[in-house]
Amino acid sequence: MPEPSPLPIVGAGHHPDGPATGTSRDGAARAATGVPPTAAADSAQHDDPSVEPTIATLRAAVLVLSRRMRYRQASDDISSAEAAVLGRLGQGPRTPGQLAKAEHVRPPSMTRTIERLEARGYVRREADPNDGRQTLVFRTAAGDDFVQRSRELRTAWLAAQFDQLDPADQQVLEQAAAALRRLSDLP
Repeated sequence: MPEPSPLPIVGAGHHPDGPATGTSRDGAARAATGVPPTAAADSAQHDDPSVEPTIATLRAAVLVLSRRMRYRQASDDISSAEAAVLGRLGQGPRTPGQLAKAEHVRPPSMTRTIERLEARGYVRREADPNDGRQTLVFRTAAGDDFVQRSRELRTAWLAAQFDQLDPADQQVLEQAAAALRRLSDLP
């Protein structure tokens, strides 16, 4: 049995499928925190001896933090895949094929995602003025509002977590923020 992760999991998270369940001691801890089972499993595997400890800890922390933030959004009736498409459409309209490629899904799956978003009024489809065979997907004002409210919820949650850290950890994160941005921009 792997050792429990030294990464603290603060507060109760929200998972759209409800609390995680498990029969192990680690599963019970995940259920108590609301962290998805895969997030806790990723953090528990940080002690891989073939990976430098700093890299393994960074990987585990980023995965857990990313998953916990992903589940904070303006509505529970939208999946994380749908939210990702809305976020991508903030960069401008895309064809369903471009969206499918960017999100690493098959075109029929993306078509169903677009249909669900369109039924909620978050996106609209229009013929591509440059190629009548193509359709462009646009984010609507309602989609913009959903993304903005979700962004505000995530920011508030992250700020509350940050405020629970001691000043030394806050200072380290302030200094690390720019480096993490540069790391995320690398190819």
